[in-house]
Amino acid sequence: MDSAKYLIDRILKEKLNWCVEYKGRCIGEARLTVSDQDNRAKYAVGLFDSSVWGRGLGTEITQLVLQYAFEELSLHRVDLRVLEYNHRAIACYEKCGFFKEGVEREGALIEGKYETDVMMSILDREYQAMK
Repeated sequence: MDSAKYLIDRILKEKLNWCVEYKGRCIGEARLTVSDQDNRAKYAVGLFDSSVWGRGLGTEITQLVLQYAFEELSLHRVDLRVLEYNHRAIACYEKCGFFKEGVEREGALIEGKYETDVMMSILDREYQAMK
């Protein structure tokens, strides 16, 4: 099985995972991991193809997922973690209404180097105020 088909099959196997398609090809994924216990979800999005970066796709995807999270699933909170050096993603999340809550210093070991995560969230009332 080729790696692209395997990736797409893995993404689509989960209920709240979506393939991001652009111009007829899969360029990334988005997902919500919902906790029914406290009515919240963790959000993650990744665009694997750097040729599409800077076109506003991350913002559009995030807005659509937040619309689904708050309007269809009636969640109270959506949160995420993003690497501190990923300024483009942080700007996208802030544009979509997320607030920085804190950092976890050197909590992620990536390619032999410890990196810092930024924690961000948006609440249902903050989403509604942006509409």
